[in-house]
Amino acid sequence: MKQWTRSYALGLLTAVLVFAISYWNTDATSTTAVEKEYKTEELIEQLEREGYRTLTTDEWETLKENNNREASTPTPVEEPISTFSIDIVSGTTTDDISEKLLQANIIKDDAAFESFMKENDYSRYIQIGQATLNSEMSLQEIAEAITSK
Repeated sequence: MKQWTRSYALGLLTAVLVFAISYWNTDATSTTAVEKEYKTEELIEQLEREGYRTLTTDEWETLKENNNREASTPTPVEEPISTFSIDIVSGTTTDDISEKLLQANIIKDDAAFESFMKENDYSRYIQIGQATLNSEMSLQEIAEAITSK
C-alpha cells in the first residue's frame, strides 16, 4: 500500500511539473485590439461583396410600412364547393338531415338549418328519395330540394 501511494504521489508531482513548465515557457503576449476608423462607403462595399444588402433608415421604414400594408389586407380564401348526395328514407328527421349536411360541409350551422326548417314549415314535407346538394346553396334552396312543398 505504501509503495502504491508513493507512486501515485510521484505521478501527480510529475504532472504538476509538466503543466508548470509548459505554462511558464509559453509566450503569453497580450493581444490588443487596434481601433480603425472605417468610412460608411467602405463598410457598404464590404457588406455587398459578402452578399448583404444595405438600406438607409428611410428605406427601411418605407419597406416595413409596405409589408404591414400587405399583411393587413387579407387575401380572400375561396372555400371549395362541396357536393353531397343525401338519401332520405322513411323516418328521417330534420335533425338527422342537418347532422349529415353539417358533416358533409354543406351547411355551417345545424341549429340554424333546423330552426329554418321548422319556422318555414318545411320539416313536415320532407320527401323520401335522393337529393344532390352543394355548399353554395342557401337554406331555402336546400329545403326546397329535400321537401315536396
